[in-house]
Amino acid sequence: MTVNPKVNPIVAALPGGGWFTEYEQDDGSVETYPLVAWLVLADAEMIPMDASTNGFVQDPRDVGNFQRLFHPEATGID
Repeated sequence: MTVNPKVNPIVAALPGGGWFTEYEQDDGSVETYPLVAWLVLADAEMIPMDASTNGFVQDPRDVGNFQRLFHPEATGID
């Protein structure tokens, strides 16, 4: 997702708060990574952000193999 600061600027950044992203790999395995932050836009939309192994920060929903966002306490996963 591209944020247009003239239309809907980022007004805050919050910690990931224990949320995770999940990606399905080409071999069918699943990799899980911690969400690093939530960006809060002026219209109150919250955008999840994670970091790639290369250090790039991105909205995980824009990645082709993205599966889901989840919080372990909400799913019962340890």
